[in-house]
Amino acid sequence: MWANGWTSHMESGRRTLSQMWPFKIDRNRRNNNGRLTPLNVKSMKPRDFSATPNKITELSRCEIFVFGSNLKGCHAGGAARIAMEKFGAEWGVGVGPTGRCYAIPTMQGGVETIEPYVNKFLEYAKTHPNNRFLVTRIGCGIAGFDDMEIAPLFEEAVNISNIALPKTWWDIIGKECGVWRTSPSYPKFPKVWTLKTLNKYTALHKYEIGAGINTFLPDLKVRYVKGRGEFGYAKFGDFFFNRDQMYVWETDDKYAEEHNEAVVSEVFHDECKGRGYVCQRIYAGVETNFRDTNGEIIYTGDVIEVQEKNDNTPYYLALGAMADADGSGFYGVILDNHSWRLDDCLRQQVRITRFGTVYYQIGKNEVARDVNERVMDFNLARESTEDHKVRVLMTRYTPNFDQERWKYQGLEILGIEEFDWRRQNN
Repeated sequence: MWANGWTSHMESGRRTLSQMWPFKIDRNRRNNNGRLTPLNVKSMKPRDFSATPNKITELSRCEIFVFGSNLKGCHAGGAARIAMEKFGAEWGVGVGPTGRCYAIPTMQGGVETIEPYVNKFLEYAKTHPNNRFLVTRIGCGIAGFDDMEIAPLFEEAVNISNIALPKTWWDIIGKECGVWRTSPSYPKFPKVWTLKTLNKYTALHKYEIGAGINTFLPDLKVRYVKGRGEFGYAKFGDFFFNRDQMYVWETDDKYAEEHNEAVVSEVFHDECKGRGYVCQRIYAGVETNFRDTNGEIIYTGDVIEVQEKNDNTPYYLALGAMADADGSGFYGVILDNHSWRLDDCLRQQVRITRFGTVYYQIGKNEVARDVNERVMDFNLARESTEDHKVRVLMTRYTPNFDQERWKYQGLEILGIEEFDWRRQNN
């Protein structure tokens, strides 16, 4: 069956460094007036950004107060005095990290003398992705510069997600320099998502996830087990993985008792105030870019009913994903040594219909388990025709923690309708 659709497992792919870092700012591009000239921004458009609060009275554990200083580190006034009195900046330290702050000297000459220190700060921020850097209006107070002079020095911050700038500076950078905050210098997002790639990319984006910044995140939805008979759905940024275990941000106070403060501290090194409650969940598949014959969006972990042309015999198969480390691969039926690609199935105009999911007989205290393991358990089960019918039946009453098969048969006999695994209400 489906002879033209089978494929062997793929070879690993690799990317060059230039492919992984698609956007660079040329710091040497200046016009005759010494101002930065606009980039070619035909493919760019304004995006959301992170703005430094107008008044900073406290810092979370990951936040760093960035202030204008002098080379001698005499923090006598303005933001420098606040840095010393409130956030631990040391007297005599006028450059770089100090206490819970970062000092950028602005009193030693013209704008050109400030730029090297700004560039050093930008590199520092890149190498400390777990910190959130709140840049104040450095140089625009006692030093006597205006925003139009200082803001363009921070142009490269458009590509560094953990830097917050004053809102007026973002406006200047966008309007005067012709660049806006776009996707930072991360590898391109995977085409195929597995548990492995989800772990990798939620770790890569953990600053944005912890801070609640959606600007730089992939457009992706995952499914998880919320409770008996109920799946939950979360967009990338509203969940994360830690050691293969999935956690979801919930905002309703009814989840307060489930909140795992320890994992928040471990993963984000911050309190993540305002993000909500972190609740452990059972990962149950990712939204693919395919729809079944009825137009329903297909998820990994779905069981599909397959019918070929001129054949009324239905076949039931579970769907998983195969992907290399860079996310190249395919969605389809995963077996022991070969697979059937979902895109091949659709090209052959085979009728496929979502029938259920593999999330039956779930252990209530179940440790993290890959979707593909459940998929293969279903596809490779060696059982009688009658036992197979029962297994197929169980896929309809999901998610379900019942272990006894007869309970699933009882649900069918009684006509119980509480299991609507298609429903998406979040």
